[in-house]
Amino acid sequence: MQAPQEDISDFPLEICLKPQPLIGMSGLDVRNNAMHKLIADTFFNNRRIDGIQIQYKLIDNTFSFPTMKPKRNSYEWYVPKGILKRNWMHKHLNCIPAVIAVFYELDWNDTQFNEKTIECASRIQSLRHALEGRTTKITLVLMQTRAPMPSNDDVVATERAATICGQCGLNTKMLFVLPHGDHLQGYAVRLENTFYELSQGYYGSEAKVIKGHREYLNKNTHQYLMVRHQFKMGFLNELKQDIHAAHKHYTHAYNNLLEIRIVDTNANEIRTIAGFVNYKLCRLMFTLNLPRDAISQFKTHTERFKMRLGFAELAFEHYAWLSKQFSTFGDIFDEAVKMGLPAVQTQHPGLYYQQAVHYANLRKKSCYELCNSIESYPSNDPLAGLKTVEFYGQRPWRPGKVTSEPPDPQIESNGIEALQYLEKHVNHSNIIIGLYGLAVTQFKTYKCPRTRRHLVVQMADEYFVSGDYGKALTLLTHMLLDYRTECWWSILSHIVERALICAHLIASIEDFVVLSLELLGRNAKITYEKKKTVYENLVRILSRQTPIKDALLQIDSKPQWEKALSADLNLRLDMTNITTCIDCKCRFLQNKYQADDKVQVEVYVRNECEFPMNFSSIGITVKHFNDSSNYFVQGGDFFFKTGIVKRFIVEFTPQLADINNEISIVAVDLHLGEMGKLVLQFTGTGNKCSIPMELKFFRKEHKGFEFDNVYPSLNSTIVPRNSKLKLSFTHAEPALLGEWYEITIHMRNEERQKVSNMQFEIGLVDDEGIDSTEFSRQADRSAEKLPIAFHHDERAPSFTLCMRAHKIGDRNIYIRATFVLDGIVPSLTETTLQISVVKPFEIATRYLTGMFEDAAKLYADEEFVAMPVINCLSPWPIIIEDTKLEYDPNVRCVDADTECQIAGHELKNGESVAEMYLATTAKRSDVPIAIGQYTVEWRRLNGPATTSRTQLAGPPIDWIPLELRLNVPSHGLVRTPMLIEYHLFNKSSCLVQIDVNIESGEAFMFAGFKQFRVSILPSAKKVLTYNLYPLIAGSVCLPKLVLSLPESEGPALRQEQLNALLQRSLPTHIFVMPQKKGNPTIPKIMNSVVC
Repeated sequence: MQAPQEDISDFPLEICLKPQPLIGMSGLDVRNNAMHKLIADTFFNNRRIDGIQIQYKLIDNTFSFPTMKPKRNSYEWYVPKGILKRNWMHKHLNCIPAVIAVFYELDWNDTQFNEKTIECASRIQSLRHALEGRTTKITLVLMQTRAPMPSNDDVVATERAATICGQCGLNTKMLFVLPHGDHLQGYAVRLENTFYELSQGYYGSEAKVIKGHREYLNKNTHQYLMVRHQFKMGFLNELKQDIHAAHKHYTHAYNNLLEIRIVDTNANEIRTIAGFVNYKLCRLMFTLNLPRDAISQFKTHTERFKMRLGFAELAFEHYAWLSKQFSTFGDIFDEAVKMGLPAVQTQHPGLYYQQAVHYANLRKKSCYELCNSIESYPSNDPLAGLKTVEFYGQRPWRPGKVTSEPPDPQIESNGIEALQYLEKHVNHSNIIIGLYGLAVTQFKTYKCPRTRRHLVVQMADEYFVSGDYGKALTLLTHMLLDYRTECWWSILSHIVERALICAHLIASIEDFVVLSLELLGRNAKITYEKKKTVYENLVRILSRQTPIKDALLQIDSKPQWEKALSADLNLRLDMTNITTCIDCKCRFLQNKYQADDKVQVEVYVRNECEFPMNFSSIGITVKHFNDSSNYFVQGGDFFFKTGIVKRFIVEFTPQLADINNEISIVAVDLHLGEMGKLVLQFTGTGNKCSIPMELKFFRKEHKGFEFDNVYPSLNSTIVPRNSKLKLSFTHAEPALLGEWYEITIHMRNEERQKVSNMQFEIGLVDDEGIDSTEFSRQADRSAEKLPIAFHHDERAPSFTLCMRAHKIGDRNIYIRATFVLDGIVPSLTETTLQISVVKPFEIATRYLTGMFEDAAKLYADEEFVAMPVINCLSPWPIIIEDTKLEYDPNVRCVDADTECQIAGHELKNGESVAEMYLATTAKRSDVPIAIGQYTVEWRRLNGPATTSRTQLAGPPIDWIPLELRLNVPSHGLVRTPMLIEYHLFNKSSCLVQIDVNIESGEAFMFAGFKQFRVSILPSAKKVLTYNLYPLIAGSVCLPKLVLSLPESEGPALRQEQLNALLQRSLPTHIFVMPQKKGNPTIPKIMNSVVC
């Protein structure tokens, strides 16, 4: 019976895995207990890249540990049967835990504490018995419902912990408590650190036990054991996470292995173990950041074992092993690069994948040479028990035999024959293609394009050999562009020829035609006979006949061709960047054409094929402004002999939408086959790749007509015809911001033909002002969306357009008129009108106090004057129709009957006009406030009214707790008493004390307190009354009131605030009239308030 086959060079999983300490978890019923499952998931899922690497394993009652071998006291008569046992690494990775944690639910205050303690001790004793003397460390983890108290504070817990440790035979350091509450993750991390420390001690002690056997070994009979023990110590130190010690022991193991004499019977075993140890060494060196040492070790390793074939009949095994060595080193090199190791073009993983491909090809070649004669598998199955062989690298038909024993020739022959039979059925192409893919990826990453292309071509060859012709064709066609660009004609010809065979085998008409045309070109380096065959097959396909089969092809693709040719053949083949036997160029005869001219395009076609070519039609594809159109050559001879160049003219009329736009030739279409259903699309620029790089900037001497001297010109502009329809404008520039600006457009027809179907389009040349500009042709001035398109009666000589701009600046307006002359010829005229938009006026606002002085700051609850000043900027006179101030909610109007004070005023450029509004505000603000929106309704002379709105921004608002007013007559009389009153208001909630002082002057005598202190209660008023007696006439200075704060006054009022209050609230002068002659009567004192 045939043994199940796996690749003979594969590494076992235990070697490739990164060893992690094994921690057993007993006592968790994850299927039936949700809390147990949560605890287990907490440990299993706590896997951080930068954290401790631990492997957990659930151990139930049915789990059986490996049987422990009896200890050997002496190795004197012991002869090892192999180097490394298959089950040893698996046993320590998955079966023998370094630490077993027994989980048990037990609280310190449990009423059944004693009974549960006995049950827990029984479980631990059963576990010790199952381990049979192994040094695995056992710990007890008590799952409790509440967090533990400090050990010194909880006497009961301390006593019961000692009790349970005594019952279970555990050290108190092996007892842990795990509360399954809110902080389970934190407790689990602490437990995990403890488990890790215990496991390190276990693996360290195991390594010491093995190290103690060294004194019983000698190099003559125990060479295998010396390699085995060093490997085991290296592996155990890996489990211990001691990488340096592991590296040292693996190095000793490798050196001891090299001392073993290699013969045919042990070559495979030594080679296998050497591969394992080398893998471990290189991986650890990369981990220790010793990449140079890893590369040096690997090169030395492969050089040392490269020529040690073993049995010549099994040479493919050796090449498979070498291929695996290189690919595996490439894997660990790539893994190191992903972890941050820098690599360069001269040393990167792709080089090793490439070598792996080389040896995989040697393996395949060796298989073909050695295994072709093997037709059947041996009847006695010499490979039976292949997976149960005790030692790595040994043959199943002679397991455990020492090298001194001669092998049975017949059994050896059967075993070799079985291996050859299995190797014969290995899909080598899949292995090689996979390695090619890895190498290509690396060479692409490290920017080695030529090597990458070379490997892709080799991969395509391997696909071809494996019979996957579709993928081979895809890879080859992808590489053709690069080789065309660099003009590698010999390589290119080989690739195209192989791709043509692939297209032939899969019956791909499109690829077959394109590749055939390329092979028929002058740059193809193939023989005339091959070109003739290609030409004949191309003609047969164009005639819907199957191509002639190549004698070297073993596969008959005739059915596929019959099916492909029976379908509707309607193909458009893009010939861009393809160097074919057909070369074509095209050009516009002019750079510009008028709208009513015929556009002429020259098309040049050259046949570089050694055989004649015949086309059914030739045309071009032109891209217009709105769409693309096809135009064909009318009445031409499309039969081309070898080397013939023909010139054709294509004429067409431009579309109306092409005016002022560019048209371009996007393709030259050459129609082949019956009814021209196979179209070759060229760019019209010629075969650029056919020009050598050295001659790229040279031109041939012009001798008559030369194809190479034709310079392609694929773009041309359609300009308007010289229209005689004249457009003129009437308007009063500049336009004023916000007004509907009228523009009258006049038309004057100087054409000889009749104008009809006149269409206008009006818009802005650029998009900068499109959001701030409106146009209208309606009487109600409703805005229309740009661009405005409308039909105009050609009998009307003019029409009016209105524009309104909301931002200043220039507006470039285009007016485009399209019309038809004499009902046939489309025409267009276009002109641009530039209009400047300026402000009609500027509004500057002044803010005044009650004394009509400029105020940099206003005060809450004090009246102020807002005075908007309109400065005319318009070059045209404007008339103010009306004004209005809409106050902000925080501002209150004092005089509700205020009307527009400047209505009807006419302003000219440079003139100004102003009006006043009396207002107050009650809210303090540290930033400038909004007074309100000031609306001005204005118009030009004999123009429509326009409304402009401006937001008035005021100064900041301050607040002081004191308000001051003065009641004084409007005038006085010399030597006639007059009464004045100072009103002080306390607006705060605190008592205000002020020192009052009246400074006398030469103009008045006065009666009243000159210096005293005033106390004003909260929200109260204090009136100071003085009787003045004027002495002189004229505008005289009033006695000065001085207010100051006593030292005991709080911070609610400051002296500078008082000074500012006096300055803005009190008049400084009063007009005193001279006394009448005679005996004057004392007039009644009139109290009026001057603000």
